[in-house]
Amino acid sequence: MNDIDIMKEVGERVAHYSKLRATNAGSTLLAEVKLQYVDMANGGDGGDLGFTDENGNSTCRSINYPRHPDLFFKNVCHLMGWTGL
Repeated sequence: MNDIDIMKEVGERVAHYSKLRATNAGSTLLAEVKLQYVDMANGGDGGDLGFTDENGNSTCRSINYPRHPDLFFKNVCHLMGWTGL
């Protein structure tokens, strides 16, 4: 991913998660995403998703975000006000 692609997707994710927070502040999905993003912002894998894909991957990062650098998650966390970085 190049910097332009990263920033575009950061904006898309922040818009999506902000809308989710506005319409369903107690969302367990949003709480889980927050934990995953904070972990991945710190170089983690976001945790195991409970299944393995056809390539043998089982973590949030390896399945959903294989080319996303830590900076992507740091930017989303910063803009969402998610702490733990």
